[in-house]
Amino acid sequence: MKAVQTAVRALKLLALPLVLGILFLVLRHIGFDRIMAAARRMDRPAIAIAFALYVAVFLLWCLRWQQLMRREDRKSVLALLPIYMAGVFGNVVTPGARVGGEPIRAYYMSRAFGGQKTAYLGTILADKMGNGAVFLLFLLVSVNFVVLFVGISLASKLLMQTVVLLVVLAVLVLFLLRRRLKGAFLSLRKLLPLVHRSRPMRFLRLQFPTCEEFEAYLTEKVRNVCDPIARAAGSARALAKVFALSAGAWLLFCLAHEVLFRGLGEDVGFLRVMIIVTISTFFGDVSISPGGAGFMETAMIGLCAAFGIEPGAAAAVTLISRVLFYGCGLGLGGLCLAGLSLRYGRAGEECGPEQEVPGAST
Repeated sequence: MKAVQTAVRALKLLALPLVLGILFLVLRHIGFDRIMAAARRMDRPAIAIAFALYVAVFLLWCLRWQQLMRREDRKSVLALLPIYMAGVFGNVVTPGARVGGEPIRAYYMSRAFGGQKTAYLGTILADKMGNGAVFLLFLLVSVNFVVLFVGISLASKLLMQTVVLLVVLAVLVLFLLRRRLKGAFLSLRKLLPLVHRSRPMRFLRLQFPTCEEFEAYLTEKVRNVCDPIARAAGSARALAKVFALSAGAWLLFCLAHEVLFRGLGEDVGFLRVMIIVTISTFFGDVSISPGGAGFMETAMIGLCAAFGIEPGAAAAVTLISRVLFYGCGLGLGGLCLAGLSLRYGRAGEECGPEQEVPGAST
């Protein structure tokens, strides 16, 4: 097992410089002078508008998360936004599926407003699943459009279709096995007495003297996580809100790129921009580099070339859009995380399991 973990770490360490090296070669092939000339040609108001659209995207994402909370537990979007942005920072710096921000959000929600972290984690996971479902729809439309109408190599088309198909199959398998997964959890409960009595788990008996107490604790935590997901999935109104806010936010995200292209005088068309941004974002999401760095940029420039967009303009828009995104995710998100750390302590500093902070909700 340790050998596998070591190999995975080595792969991650090698993959990032490798893909960044490929991106460097792509940019050098286009010509750095050509890219800089295009960037200097960019209208400054277009950059400001694109940045404002990015901020609007984060606000819509935060609003979507708020709508998944119980009405009596909802806080204002402005109160939730710093915590949400701190989570964005965690997600950007986390390689792969980028789930590092979710525990950060749950921790600071508990510290700021009291309550159990697992209850907040449930709303965060429901929010992530709803957004993922909507993004998957955009991705399927985009990939099918490229396969049918864009003149790229057959190998590239097969690669895109295969990767997307694997993701769709994974989602379908989880959906079809959801009841069996519940049954598996119930079966695992039968093993709890053995776990509780085992010698390596001696520390558990210090906090939970009886197996019944340990089982009640675990059941409560699982219920806290699963209840928001089940509540959202069982409400047509909640699903409609999640889907509408997710779709609206993604369209604004793509519109920001369209604005940047227009700032260079490139009339790319919103549909093509949406397809380019959606597919390149997907490749960034499934990559093993933090924030999809290198993978997304390379994919976006390649897709722009497939659509016949001028290479210098494509590279300039790609780099400027990433600077704006990282400015929000790392800049604003980092400032929010630093502020929350100063006020409530760093995520990971615990005063006890699921301990509420006295006066935190005042």
